Order: sequence, then structure tokens, then C-alpha cells
Amino acid sequence: MNHRPSPPARIAALLSAGAALFAMTGCYSLATVGPGEMAVVHTPHGADKTALPPGDYHVGYWDSTTNYNVRSLEREEQLDVLSSDGLRIVLDTGVRYHAVPDEVVMLDRELGKDYYETLVGPTLRSQARRVVGRFRPEEIYSTQRELIEKQIREGVEAGIKGRHIELEAVLVRNVTLPGVIQTAVNEKLEKEQAALKMKYVEDEQKAQDKVKLMQANDAAEQQRIAAQSAAEVARIKAQSAAEVTKIQAQAEADSKRVEGQGLADYQRTIQRTITPEVLRMREIDATRALADSPNTKLVLGTAAGRTMLDLRERSTK
Repeated sequence: MNHRPSPPARIAALLSAGAALFAMTGCYSLATVGPGEMAVVHTPHGADKTALPPGDYHVGYWDSTTNYNVRSLEREEQLDVLSSDGLRIVLDTGVRYHAVPDEVVMLDRELGKDYYETLVGPTLRSQARRVVGRFRPEEIYSTQRELIEKQIREGVEAGIKGRHIELEAVLVRNVTLPGVIQTAVNEKLEKEQAALKMKYVEDEQKAQDKVKLMQANDAAEQQRIAAQSAAEVARIKAQSAAEVTKIQAQAEADSKRVEGQGLADYQRTIQRTITPEVLRMREIDATRALADSPNTKLVLGTAAGRTMLDLRERSTK
């Protein structure tokens, strides 16, 4: 009795024969890796250890490829978070990231192509809630946005470290508060800005007043220095004039003293040298000079008169 295989058995046999035929004839499939991509090749025995760079490749008929974009990618997230006082806040954020090219095989093995939904997105939301919960609404809305971005990024980086993904940036583009709270925050910020403006004006006025005071002090100091300098110059001039007068008086006194000393020395010298004989000789010389003079008679008469007077005075005595 002949047994024919059932239809499913025949189909299986045909597929097995076809596979053997493809293997024997060396059939293959074409894989394309685009620019900015890396491809992981999956074979019946597992994934290849080396990813394919951009290009066209022949892979085994039963092989498949998973392409990973290794360029910078950006995803936008609208996050519902709570502030430190429990108010609901909506953050419009953006996150930039990329797969590490040399680690796409490990990325494919551990996380797969949907690694953003598996790891990056949940980590971003968790860190945003953790960080924002430390701040008040007005801080989140205005003054602390950069700090919040920085802390969220640091938290996400720590959360995906070693997972074959590189984080580039976390951006907080917009903060939406409840209507009443946002109005109150805006009013508060406006008042703070007005107060800051007033303080700036006051500080500017104080600075101008200080400059004017410094200029006035400088002018007064310059006048004081000029007056002091003029007084010092006058004192030096007066002292110099007094010194000159003193020196001149002393020089004149010294001159007179020397002159008097010279006359005294001269007289002492003359007195030592004059004798009666010298005086008699000079008298004779004087008499001779008078005799030769045109006024001899007048002089002799005068001399005779004096002689007569002398005789009378002697006779009276």
C-alpha cells in the first residue's frame, strides 16, 4: 500500500529543498546602509560583532540588518511636573542625543532600536520631576531655568551612562504655570524689575554724587596744595632774603673790622717809628714847602699872629 505525504508535509519538504538549493547555489540578499547610519547584521546564529558602515552589502539570504542613525537626533517632550509647593507645571523640553557609532552592536543587543522609548525618554521624565520638585514656580518660570536645565542634563547623563548613548543637550523651551499663578508670578516679576530699576537709578545717582564729591575734594586738595606750595615758596624766599641780608651785614661788619684793624695796626706802626728828630725834619720840610708856595706871606702872617698870641698867653700866665 502506497502512502502519500499530506499537503503540509509536502510544503515543508519543498521549503527544505528550496533552502538547500539556495544554499548550494550561493544565493544572497542586498543590504543598504545609508549616510549617517551603522547597521547590525543578524544571522541565524546571532548578530555579527562588527557593524556595517554606510554602503551597499551582500548578506546571506537568511540574514537581516538593523540600521541605527548615529547622527544627532532631537526629541521634544511635554512634561507634567510638580513644583516644590505642589503646583502643576508643564515644561516644553527638547533633548538632543545620538548613538555611539562604535557601540551600536551592544546597543542593539541591550536596548534595541527603540532605545529612546526604552531608556532616554523615561530617564528624562524622571529627572525632570526630581529636579523641578526642588524649586518654587517663580524660580522655575524665571530665575533658575538654566540651573534646572543643567541639573536635568546631569541626571540624564548619569542615568544613561554606559548604555551606548551620548547625550548632547537638554533644553527647557517653555514653562507653563496655572493661569492664576502665572499672573501672580508676572506681577511679582514686574514689581521686582521696577524695584531693581529704582535701585539702579539710586545707585547711579549715588555714583554721580560720589564722583562730584571726589572732584570737589580733588579741587579743594589742589587749592590747598597750591596755597601750601605758595606759602612754602614765600617762606623760602623770605628766608633766603634774610640770609642774604645777614651775610651782607656780616660781610660789611667784617670789612669795617678789618679796615679798623688795619688802621690801628698802621697807627701803632707809625707811632713806633716817629721820633722827635723825624718830627723836626718833617716840620722843616713843611716850612720849606710853605716858603716856596705863592701863599707864603699869608701863611707866615698867620703863623706870626699865632706866635704873638702864644707870647701874650705866656706873659699873662
